[in-house]
Amino acid sequence: MRLYADPESKTLFFTTPGGGSGNSRSTFIAPENVPPFEGEEAWFEMELVEGKPWSFWRAVRQVEPPADA
Repeated sequence: MRLYADPESKTLFFTTPGGGSGNSRSTFIAPENVPPFEGEEAWFEMELVEGKPWSFWRAVRQVEPPADA
């Protein structure tokens, strides 16, 4: 959820190729797992961090958007 009262807030999620019946192509990312970036949109290389009790995704580094984006 975007906190519109906070002008610095951002909705952080990523999509994955594929997906299908019953599978979500979007996953939300905790803000502390994404480095600061300018603007409303940025592209990042993502890394799955294995953990207990659950694994999570974090942004490793910012990259250029794909040509078809």
